[in-house]
Amino acid sequence: MTRVSISPGETLSLGVVEVPGSKSHTIRALFVAAAARGQSQLSAPLDADDTVAARTALRALGGTIVEQAGSWSVMGTNGRFTPSSVPVDVGESGLTARFTLALAALVNGRTVVTGRGRLPDRPMSGVLDAIRAQGAEVGRSYPWTVIGRGWIPGGDLEVSAQESSQMVSAVLLTAPLAQSETRLHRRGGDGSLGYLDISLDVMRHFGAPVEVAEFGFVVAPGGYESSAYEIPPDASTAVYPLVAAAVTGEQVTVPGRFGDQPDLRILAALEQMGCEVGLTDTAITLRGPEKLAGISTDMADAPDASIALAVACALADGPSRIEGLGSLRLKESDRLAALASELTRFGSRVDEGPTWLTINPARPRPATFSSHNDHRIAMSLALLGLVEEGIGIEHPDAVNKTWPGFWNWLQSTGASVAG
Repeated sequence: MTRVSISPGETLSLGVVEVPGSKSHTIRALFVAAAARGQSQLSAPLDADDTVAARTALRALGGTIVEQAGSWSVMGTNGRFTPSSVPVDVGESGLTARFTLALAALVNGRTVVTGRGRLPDRPMSGVLDAIRAQGAEVGRSYPWTVIGRGWIPGGDLEVSAQESSQMVSAVLLTAPLAQSETRLHRRGGDGSLGYLDISLDVMRHFGAPVEVAEFGFVVAPGGYESSAYEIPPDASTAVYPLVAAAVTGEQVTVPGRFGDQPDLRILAALEQMGCEVGLTDTAITLRGPEKLAGISTDMADAPDASIALAVACALADGPSRIEGLGSLRLKESDRLAALASELTRFGSRVDEGPTWLTINPARPRPATFSSHNDHRIAMSLALLGLVEEGIGIEHPDAVNKTWPGFWNWLQSTGASVAG
């Protein structure tokens, strides 16, 4: 499928939307369960391109994963991973790439990690520098090559989170497998740090003693124990039905126990724009206003959610400014530049800075948008088709990275989706 066309349809009903499992939790739980002692059970995992990449990488290093409908069994290796005779292909998943590189330090031998799309250009130095400090031999260019010794020493480590908090999470997840206590010093990085809490929650669930310190984290050796782990629904995916309600003035309910996932930050922003928001332990409900208000906000702690928020801003009754978006330049696409170019195509007047966007809505016009081969760009821009005629998305299969059922859901609302 190379193009999808979306039109509002005669009636629109959002109702109750069940979103798939969290990508962040699924990938973390896969890696930790594969490193644990014994067999673990993951329920309600996300089955999408990024988690296929994670399972492929773990199997290449000796992991065993058996998939049943709605549940996966993972036989742990007790931290004993084996060399792969072929390069480990992590697809386009930056999270999988960083976790695999950290794990490669535990392999007694050579691991070559490859990927596709924009992945070879995405930053990996925070992980590579940390595992080099642990005694692994590490190449400095793509494809990334790590020659591990089969063990890591622990001790004091410094990890830069300047480019992504995933660098810290990757090294943190291997720390319980070290020979001695690890004192991990986090350097820099103010955005997306909420994802470190997800890493800590998963580690603790599988029995790792990890403590938060002023400088970062202290992790005792001892490895992981097998466990049953339920993946929560993905707040990053819930963003799309929530913004759909915001831009259409309809009501939607997204059930599930989301916890404190960072992208829930969008609820406060949408409330400022005039939406009515209800949040309980078991569901999110949102009703959009007759007209959205412009907003000035900082989304550094939830940059992924800011993409759909920017689309809502293009339909507001006044200008908006979103700050804290520098990390978007280092994702599957330069998301900041992509938003600026595509929303300009829609008719908005958009100014783009190194870490911010200003969006001045104007009369919308029909447009066919490039997805930039980026799932979040594709899903966010597609929401414009719920309120405006003549909206198209090129290369719509990008959504398979995190929500393969996105187009079916959009059609279920009453919108016309053809492609």
